[in-house]
Amino acid sequence: MAQRSDAGIPRKVTPAESSFAGPQGPPEGDELSDALREVLTLTQLTRAVLAERLAMPLTNVEAVEHVIMAQAAGEPIGPVELSRRLGVTSAAGTQSVNRLVAEGHLTRDPHPRDRRRQVLDVTPSGLEHVMGELVPLLRLLFGAGQNLSDTERAGARSYLLNVAAAYRVYISDEDAKEAN
Repeated sequence: MAQRSDAGIPRKVTPAESSFAGPQGPPEGDELSDALREVLTLTQLTRAVLAERLAMPLTNVEAVEHVIMAQAAGEPIGPVELSRRLGVTSAAGTQSVNRLVAEGHLTRDPHPRDRRRQVLDVTPSGLEHVMGELVPLLRLLFGAGQNLSDTERAGARSYLLNVAAAYRVYISDEDAKEAN
């Protein structure tokens, strides 16, 4: 069963991850699930606030984030891949890229190995603009785990890794449905 890594690259789902396939009905909530739902809801609200503070459409903020993450992973990303990751048409993706280039947030250069393709990079001013708003949030999130004991941190990490694995299974199942 194929799935995408954090960088959007297909990879196999491990047997432990595939064990998340649960019963057909909606699962009963528990304290962890309730807390996770609250975090996910607040994450969406925070992304909207971030876009507002940056005076950018949310799709453009997400585009810059994808380019930053691709750069950090050492994996060049172009307009076509960016459109796929954003879940928008290539025309809409191109429109976002054009706007971000015009605003000085991104550059568009020839791919180092395939001159027919393009590579997107975040400009220093674009990185400073986005990170200027993100760093305070990242500091708050870092502080959220500072008072946990090693055992609590291990439990929280294990839970979050299990949640990530569950998402991978769900995404992989969606990929399988789209292929049919």
